[in-house]
Formats: sequence, structure tokens, C-alpha cells
Amino acid sequence: MKIAVLGDSDTALAFKLAGVHEVYSFKETPLELERLRNKLRELVERGDIGIVLITERLAAKVELPDVRFPIILQIPDKSGSAFGEEAIREIVRRAIGVELKR
Repeated sequence: MKIAVLGDSDTALAFKLAGVHEVYSFKETPLELERLRNKLRELVERGDIGIVLITERLAAKVELPDVRFPIILQIPDKSGSAFGEEAIREIVRRAIGVELKR
């Protein structure tokens, strides 16, 4: 299964440098957001994508599909997390089922 990343140009560059092959960069203009929606729909319909990482800022501007597969995860961009550290800690705790120490 492949990982796909949808983000701003800085986030896209970071993931490309990390070796992720399917990386797509978008701006926050109406035309680019429509392009993002189409790409997200395409990735969900493909059978070879297991995880889609999308920056929180872009995810807030489009409706994420309610699907079990592929897994769609929101990640912070260079501005940091919109959720805050405590919210991310809770998400991780629920995902792995253990209590995280501070």
C-alpha cells in the first residue's frame, strides 16, 4: 500500500525529500481547492493507496470523505497544529490504547 500526501508547497517538499512518491501541492485558492477535492476523490477510489496525509489547513477547507479505507489523517503544517498538543495526545492515546506520559 502507498502513502499519498496532500499539502502546501513546504509540506509537499518535506515529504518528497523524505522519499514519499505520491505528493501533491495545493494553494488555498478556489481553483486549487477544487483540484484538491478531485485528487482526494481519485485517491480514495484507487485501490493502491493505504494512507492519505492532508494538512489540517487544507482539510478544514474541503469536506473529507467518510471512508474506512484509505485512512485519511490530518497533519500539521509549518504553522503548527490547529488541534493543540492535548488534542493530538488524546487522538494518539485512543489510537494505540495506552496512556501517554507528559
